[in-house]
Amino acid sequence: MLRPEKMVKVAVVGSRDQLEVASELLYRMNLIHIENPLETDYFKVGTPMERAGQISRNLLQLRSYISHLKLDPTKFSPKKKFKRREIEEKLSKKLTEYQEDIGKRIDELRKINETLKSIESEFSTIEPLKVLEIPPKLLKGYRSIKCFVGLVKENPIPEIEKITTQFDFVLKKFEDQFVIAIFVKSEHGDEVYRILQGFGYKELPVPDVDLEARISELTKMKEELSEKKKKIEIEIEELKVKESELLLAIEEYLSSEVEKAELPLKTLVSKHTFVIVGYVPANNFDKFKKELEEKRIVVEQLKFEEHEMPPTKLNNPGFAKNFEVLSKTYAIPKYKEIDPTTIMAIFFPLFFGLMLGDMGYGLLILAVSLYLKMIFKTEGWQKLLNIGLACGITSIFFGFIYGEFFGPFKIPGTENPAEVHFIGDFLAGLYAFNHGHPLFDRVEEFGVKALLFIVLMVGMFKMLWGFSMGFYNVYVEHGIKEAILEKGCWIFGVLGLVCLIFGFSYNLGIFTSPPPNGFGELFPKNLFVYGNTVAEARAVPLPIPGLVDGWQAGFNYFYLATLPLILIWFVIFLKAEIPKMGIFGAIMAVELLTWFGQIISYARLLAIGLSSVYIAFVVNYLSLKIGLEPGMAILPLAIVIMLIGHFGNFLLGILDPGLQSLRLHYVEFFTKFFEGGGREYTPFGRVKKFIEEEGGE
Repeated sequence: MLRPEKMVKVAVVGSRDQLEVASELLYRMNLIHIENPLETDYFKVGTPMERAGQISRNLLQLRSYISHLKLDPTKFSPKKKFKRREIEEKLSKKLTEYQEDIGKRIDELRKINETLKSIESEFSTIEPLKVLEIPPKLLKGYRSIKCFVGLVKENPIPEIEKITTQFDFVLKKFEDQFVIAIFVKSEHGDEVYRILQGFGYKELPVPDVDLEARISELTKMKEELSEKKKKIEIEIEELKVKESELLLAIEEYLSSEVEKAELPLKTLVSKHTFVIVGYVPANNFDKFKKELEEKRIVVEQLKFEEHEMPPTKLNNPGFAKNFEVLSKTYAIPKYKEIDPTTIMAIFFPLFFGLMLGDMGYGLLILAVSLYLKMIFKTEGWQKLLNIGLACGITSIFFGFIYGEFFGPFKIPGTENPAEVHFIGDFLAGLYAFNHGHPLFDRVEEFGVKALLFIVLMVGMFKMLWGFSMGFYNVYVEHGIKEAILEKGCWIFGVLGLVCLIFGFSYNLGIFTSPPPNGFGELFPKNLFVYGNTVAEARAVPLPIPGLVDGWQAGFNYFYLATLPLILIWFVIFLKAEIPKMGIFGAIMAVELLTWFGQIISYARLLAIGLSSVYIAFVVNYLSLKIGLEPGMAILPLAIVIMLIGHFGNFLLGILDPGLQSLRLHYVEFFTKFFEGGGREYTPFGRVKKFIEEEGGE
């Protein structure tokens, strides 16, 4: 579960005339991850089978039809599956039909579109000329006069008049520009042209046609072509509805056949034999070997070379597979590395719910996720939305514990729930079994303190857990010495920080005082090295000899345990860093403070949640004051404010806890043990969506 599936390296060997049989078998079993072959003097990379070329051409043509029809196999849910034999029988006839019914129509559509584009282009030239109301023959063909006809962005006449007044012109508004015809003596032609360019002049070609007649002709052609285009599009749409499943099934079949026919490109061949080297999941090795050897193809198990890195096949239980989309975004685990997906599947929704913790928002997330699952059917979307469902459920769970439904109904300083929440009395009644109080109120003083300490405890636990798994990863890859030097020292260092935080908390009475100042008497009150009391220790919560007077009063056994742990960490750290970086390696010891910062970083689990609580509270409070008496009693405005406010808080409630939960995994947790850089297991073959698997094929 926390480790990728175990792999076996195999060599599949057979006589060369058996390669096609091997290709069929290997593809159907969909088990072997084939390695790229390395040629030798005797074995060379093979060439695709003869049929590969024709299949590729058919596939290319079919995919062009599918692309034009906008059919996406990943978003298509087939109502039936076709048998492979059925596809083979229909293949030739259907490909011909599709060429006739779809291919020719697509070609015809392309020609119509090109003609329509040409007509539009001609329209864009003729229509401005028509606005001028000057016959085309009068706009060209002069010897001593230069005639400029075109479009300009602004009126250029005042500028031209600065050069000469001996010209004539027609200027008319055309859409957001001007169409202009200027007749000027040839000797002023260059200067006028320069001025026109300054006004964005775009010359219009003047055709030798009657403009009215040509526009009428083009309009008629456009209408006829548009009608024809519409008819063809309807015919294609009808074909799409009728043939889409078979089209995609044939595409899947041809894709499979191409991959099988191109297997020799991943195979070493000699004059008489072939060799395929790859990896098979250990659990499937016996079945794999048996099926191939029944066809007189030899399967030999090989040993891993030291430098080899087998592909990674993640081995997560059902629900955790949804979270692979998040863990893979970070990196793919190496073969011998711990896969953090299952851990993420537990803690990601837990952190999300801990932060958002509201029954109302949780129900909304649940409803939106369920609705989107019906629309977006691809595997990636389904996994993401399953994560959404998990986050919605944990939000409802923590929302019940916190007593929040679109905000809290209990706020310090207010006794009447109806003044805080629009259904405050109902919620108070719901918690009547707990005297009208939430099971855990994260808004009141003790709730904030307790939750802060709990999330810091979670941070300490995950930090140590991360380094422990890092220790294991390094041990597996490089041995016990490297594991101690690289990760073991940080376990001692973080344990020292944990004792330091516990010592500080103990002096504040967190473990010895009743609520709201502490959790009650969890530890004895006499854990002081110099026999002091908790009351005396509060004056020196952080006893630093030489810096704090009377530090002995606060020196408890947690602080005492800190000293050897930090000392062990520092010695191991120097032993690891000095050989690599010399004396400057000691400076890197400040990294311990980074880990302290990362423990504190878990306080965001409290802070993000509280920000959401108070936004919801403000929205509810304002709405009640605006909507009801003795306030402004403008109910419609109050409803609008409430809807907009909660919608905004809902969006923040999805975004912020989601991102912060990701950050706590990627930055604060994964960096302690997870390097990634593995190769994903991609077996030869595919899981068919449109074709029914038949035994023995």
